[in-house]
Amino acid sequence: MTKFKGMIALDIDGTITVEKHQLENQVQSYLNRLIEEGWCLIFMTGRTFSFAYPLLAGLKGPFFFAPQNGSALYRMPEKECLFKAYITSSFLEHLDHFFHTQGIGLLVESGKENGDICYYKPADFTEEWLKYLEFRAHISLAKWEAVESFEAFPFLEFAVGKFFAPEEKAYELVSRVSQKTLLHGIVIRDVFRPGYFLAHLNAPTASKGQILKLLIERNAKGLPVIAAGDDYNDLEMLNNSIVKIIMRNAPDSLHALADVLAPPAEELGIIQGLEQGIWKALSK
Repeated sequence: MTKFKGMIALDIDGTITVEKHQLENQVQSYLNRLIEEGWCLIFMTGRTFSFAYPLLAGLKGPFFFAPQNGSALYRMPEKECLFKAYITSSFLEHLDHFFHTQGIGLLVESGKENGDICYYKPADFTEEWLKYLEFRAHISLAKWEAVESFEAFPFLEFAVGKFFAPEEKAYELVSRVSQKTLLHGIVIRDVFRPGYFLAHLNAPTASKGQILKLLIERNAKGLPVIAAGDDYNDLEMLNNSIVKIIMRNAPDSLHALADVLAPPAEELGIIQGLEQGIWKALSK
């Protein structure tokens, strides 16, 4: 087993980058240096594997990657799946009925092993939202498939369900679905549409925090663990670290948790944040 200096868990959007498909050169070079120095890096995101992978393709050496808010864990660059917590497709009937009655469209992401396809019912979205979905489909690099019904969903399980809504409505619906189904729900800001929120519905054992616990147990027991994030779906991950880096662009309520408050991602703030975070971790 590789002996690491410590572990660094990193959110992607709003933390290490604001770009869609390629890391800024300075950030990529800095992360490669950390890998060379013996740090174990784990990247966690709500994105699909296909959407996130181009951002990480320039990294040299081993690292770990958890897409779709912790629904799976991969050893990179081999793309070897080490852990998977998907939702059985029997949930789809209940989720479809619930969101249809709420007038909210549901996205069903199949996961990498099932072709990384995003299924949706156009009839459940307004014209405004359909235009936005076209934008999301264009940037995501995953396949999007419009269907009339989820009854013919071709897989036994799927990675995550997602929906868009204003903040208050998103939290209300996540709470109701989680109570009815025990799915793990989380609401985050939609980084591509300010003012709107994106909710993730994962299997009960799928989260960034669970992934980090698993990796610490396997690869970093007794070693310093640093985590950096900018939104509420990063909270479990941050709470499993000894040094918490919060980006200044994060919600104000997260700032109080910070051991290091880093400049925003558009200013390449993760570099300064990690420099300070590593110093603090090695000083403990």
